[in-house]
Amino acid sequence: MNAFEIIEREIARHSSTVIIGHIQPDGDCMGSSFGLFHLIRDNYGIEPIIVNQPIQRFDFLGEWNAPGSVDYTDAFVIQVDNSTRERSADPSFISAPAILKIDHHLVVDSYGSWNIERQTSSCCQIIAEEAIEAGLVISPMAAQALYMGMVTDTGRFAYSGVDERTLEVASLLLATGFDMPALISRIEMRNLDTVRFLAQCYNDMQISPKGVLWLYVTQETIDRFHLSPDMVSQALSVMRDIEGHPIFVLFADLDGRIRVEFRSDRIRIVDVAVKFGGGGHPCACGARLDSPDMIAQVVEELGKYMPN
Repeated sequence: MNAFEIIEREIARHSSTVIIGHIQPDGDCMGSSFGLFHLIRDNYGIEPIIVNQPIQRFDFLGEWNAPGSVDYTDAFVIQVDNSTRERSADPSFISAPAILKIDHHLVVDSYGSWNIERQTSSCCQIIAEEAIEAGLVISPMAAQALYMGMVTDTGRFAYSGVDERTLEVASLLLATGFDMPALISRIEMRNLDTVRFLAQCYNDMQISPKGVLWLYVTQETIDRFHLSPDMVSQALSVMRDIEGHPIFVLFADLDGRIRVEFRSDRIRIVDVAVKFGGGGHPCACGARLDSPDMIAQVVEELGKYMPN
């Protein structure tokens, strides 16, 4: 069943429709949320509620509500870009009577009443494909949000998950007429603190005996450069460009724990993420650690996956 068949039916059955993303939202998460918002408003005449954590980088998309501010008693919830219920920006969503999950990660938790789960370049691609198949009106605002998610989650269409269908969908979104150069300029802009932080990353990166490239961003560094979680993640773009190190991992202090972001060049490393309580894509995944003392264990485990 097409996602929008479910959406059209369920919005008529419930007093509110709520779109929720995952914690520490990225471009695909926010693009999915706002792309879906515009598709529902433009085609069905209602305005869904978007719930997520505050993140200044995406303020230009519109407004959203803080976790904990919504009553789910009679809500139809659409969870986007979120593989497990624990990673939801508002875990209390699980009490809602109707839940649609739309996600592109490896399937580990089909928590929805309906689950649209397929491994594509991005969650935004799935939503765009479903909208195209359903024959919906796709406005420039909806297309801009969905295109943003596709661009950010594919590294400007450079990652291994990109195929001809990804580019076909992107071209259909571009045809709506939104200002693509202005969008790219907006999402790629960095403030001076971030640039100085990225320069520091070159000095702080370390290489394990097996050749795993890794970086630990402490709370002191985060405070010194006034970094938000998504700004910290930009260190991955620096690490990705280092020749000869196909596996790299970013550790960062976050809310009393260590956030781990695993990346590789076509080497399956998601099993390491799962071993440490996380998950994600085969070559791009994440986890949380309780202590910096566990960093060495993670790096050592990743070393087992390095090519000889």
